[in-house]
Amino acid sequence: MNSGYEQIYESLIPKLSKCDFLEVAERLGLSLQPDGSLSVNFLGREYEISSRGVNPTDGKPVNVNNRSVLAYYTLSKGVGEPAFSFVPISYLAGKGIILSTDIKWITDPLGKTFCGNYATFSETLCRFGGVFNGKLKSGGYSWLLKALPKIPLQIVYYDGDDEFPCEVQILLDKNASLFMEFECLAFLEGCLVRAMIMTAQMGNIAGGV
Repeated sequence: MNSGYEQIYESLIPKLSKCDFLEVAERLGLSLQPDGSLSVNFLGREYEISSRGVNPTDGKPVNVNNRSVLAYYTLSKGVGEPAFSFVPISYLAGKGIILSTDIKWITDPLGKTFCGNYATFSETLCRFGGVFNGKLKSGGYSWLLKALPKIPLQIVYYDGDDEFPCEVQILLDKNASLFMEFECLAFLEGCLVRAMIMTAQMGNIAGGV
């Protein structure tokens, strides 16, 4: 039996078959291929998006949530440009969503993985196309990453000390909710966390990411 995550992805494939990929490419900044499919780089890997679904062009395994994020992005009706002003994901939850728990659990594994190892953190982000954005007054090291053409992220690394553990924050562009609903943005954040950890552990863009 397929998992709930796989069922979510499979439910999106019929909707992709009804997409006007030319319109989507022009509106979302994706590349339209000669065969009519779309091409996009997501977390260091190239993907093809077509009426058949979402597939990495390298043919290696991929987590189903990566496929779902790209399908949702393609199906988005969002219009506009990034604000390049960054906020925690909780800021984008909307009035109808009640956060019953601290969603920092999504990013907590990053602090544990990269504690005392900013060099590996930097190398990992560079593999995904991240760009160093300077040191903040708060002491954090700021990086910018284009997760998708309309969804840039700010990723901030804080060294640990005697009082506070190492922490990595993922901040989303204020306008990200124009292109994805809150739940899907949480999926995107989770995909990035998993990709960073696996890539740091394996030393390259992991095939299973």
